[in-house]
Amino acid sequence: MKRFISGAALVLSGAVLLVIALNLYLPVKLRFAAPALNYWAVLALAVSLPFAVATLLAALLPAKRWIGFGVAWFLCAAPCSIFSLFAYYEAASVQAQGEDGSFMLLDSVVVDSVDYRLYLSNCGATCSWGLVVRAERDGPLGTKVVRSIWSAYKTLNEAHLIQAAPGALRVVEKDGTAHDLRY
Repeated sequence: MKRFISGAALVLSGAVLLVIALNLYLPVKLRFAAPALNYWAVLALAVSLPFAVATLLAALLPAKRWIGFGVAWFLCAAPCSIFSLFAYYEAASVQAQGEDGSFMLLDSVVVDSVDYRLYLSNCGATCSWGLVVRAERDGPLGTKVVRSIWSAYKTLNEAHLIQAAPGALRVVEKDGTAHDLRY
């Protein structure tokens, strides 16, 4: 039974680390259609990451299993707990408002069953407001596959999206500035 629990913990730890790595390094991201669920997923990953790292270290260091587990958990848990508090705050805020304030939809164009959406985004605490175009395709179970195509920050906050030609979109800002992009 202990061997089964150890194996299951290692598989779950590997899955958590794989999900985080894939979401960070692949150009295509998996998102939920309901904006609050994205923040709840980040919260769940931030809470489970210390346990995943500690479990993997405990498996790699069998002689000092509990000491390694405790040290790894503590070193990983401190920053993850702060990160999870921010994710909780954002999830609760988005759920109460019903929309994600960091990605506000301005316009959308559908081309070949792919939604190309223009968002007003603040990209987090380190940059100013800007425009982001993403290609979004609906997936199973309320998910969507998202690929960022274009972004420009420190721009006006009013714009619309049009299909300029086959394979090309145009973002037109309120002042008439146009940005052509290929998809």
